[in-house]
Amino acid sequence: MVRIKTEVREQVMGQTRQALLNAAAEEFSSQGYDQANINAISIKAGFAKGTVYNYFPSKQALLKALIDSIAQEHLEYLRSAILSEDDPALRLERFFQDGFEYVARHTQRARVMFNTVNSSNQAQKGYCFRAYQPMFQLVAGQILLPGMQQGLFRLTEPEQTAILIMTIYLGTASQVDEQGRPWLNPENVADFVLHALRTVKETRSLGERR
Repeated sequence: MVRIKTEVREQVMGQTRQALLNAAAEEFSSQGYDQANINAISIKAGFAKGTVYNYFPSKQALLKALIDSIAQEHLEYLRSAILSEDDPALRLERFFQDGFEYVARHTQRARVMFNTVNSSNQAQKGYCFRAYQPMFQLVAGQILLPGMQQGLFRLTEPEQTAILIMTIYLGTASQVDEQGRPWLNPENVADFVLHALRTVKETRSLGERR
């Protein structure tokens, strides 16, 4: 009986924590970090003022937890799409296609991430960068390295090239319309990056096939 009560309590706490994170995404995305109000977040989540502090010691801790949640969700969203393809070029195309789709489907969370990446607060920016390291590694290890090994991509330093690709992705995907949908076509962005990555031999071969 004690074990059941403990499991129920942990489940309720987990649901409450998630509700607070969802409300925080709404508040941070609309008001920005500095203007975001902790009590407003508690109320939006359906709880009494101050509830946030039962789960997060500060607004900064709440933002970090939200960034961790966004980074993990973002990574899993893209990982499943990328690994469904065998060809490195198709993996890169899926990276941009599904990456733009994530932004369109999760506008509030994406806005929090973009705002943090472009923030003048170096500590917050650095934390976001570290949280997204697994995605950098995904690009380097599951797209770039296989492409180089198969002779499809030019030989470059994978980690540095992954940073460039992520910079292009974050920069282009952050340009959205009033509905939160990116302005640019992900296929065009992917084609631009692929053109820079492909070997001369692969580029000629592609031109002949067309």
